[in-house]
Amino acid sequence: MRMASEVCLIDKNAARAEAEAEDIRHAGIFLGNPLVSGTADITMVKESAVVVIAIGETGPLERPNIRHNVEIFRKIVPAIAKFACRAVLLVVTQPIDVMSYITWKLSKFPSNRVLGSGTLIDTLRFQYYLGQRLGLANSSVSCMSIGAQGETSVPVWSSVHVAGMKLRDINPRMGETSDPERWYEVTNAMNETESKLNGEKGENGPSSWCLGICTAQIVDAILRNTKVVIPVSTYIHSCIHGTDKDVYMSIPCVLGREGVHQTVRQKLTDQEKSCVQACADAIRNTLRDCGILQESRDDDESS
Repeated sequence: MRMASEVCLIDKNAARAEAEAEDIRHAGIFLGNPLVSGTADITMVKESAVVVIAIGETGPLERPNIRHNVEIFRKIVPAIAKFACRAVLLVVTQPIDVMSYITWKLSKFPSNRVLGSGTLIDTLRFQYYLGQRLGLANSSVSCMSIGAQGETSVPVWSSVHVAGMKLRDINPRMGETSDPERWYEVTNAMNETESKLNGEKGENGPSSWCLGICTAQIVDAILRNTKVVIPVSTYIHSCIHGTDKDVYMSIPCVLGREGVHQTVRQKLTDQEKSCVQACADAIRNTLRDCGILQESRDDDESS
């Protein structure tokens, strides 16, 4: 994709970063011959338009080692904010919503300039499995998954439509556990995809190809100021989009040069609102467990 004139890969292992950069340079003629470099020097983010943060490690059972990742972010995010003070920060480190919130707090940037790749990958999977079931091209299906990235993402069945026709006008229980047509199997397939692919590929963490392509699309939308609507992780104020918590979570966002230009409100069912609220509660509880928030846990408050 020809979207940037200069790309710098930064890693604590400078030799590895430079090797990756050289590998890309070999194919530079097909990418518009961008300047591609690799380094361990964080100051190289200076004057960047977009900084993609994709660092961290997993813990037992391949879950993100959140506390370790938080400590890494405490070291690098202030430096990034110092040297790339006008950049948009795009977080792809797991768990994306939690790490996006932490990045926002550490950078002290306006919330519109800190976002996470969020549920774009879940939305694409939702669209893919719906297309497979309907026998249609993915692009002919309009749908979205919001909330938290991964197994707790919330597919918005109430707004799924094809050629302007809402599918729930045909099947009012579509996607629910009582659905006689068993469309909820699409949700099950979405939730099982990550572990299935990793098991078959022998890898850990988010599937690299799809996540990489999602990241490139978000960066492209920012650099070209396209104002396209994409579900990304952004700061949500209280009582917005079905949640009463201040969190970073994925909702439809209009993306442009300054990051999140604006958010798009959705009409959700009561069940969808409840699922979104559960996502917000889980994210807040994780932030408390990491020591980022000092309030009591939501499950403690309700007991």
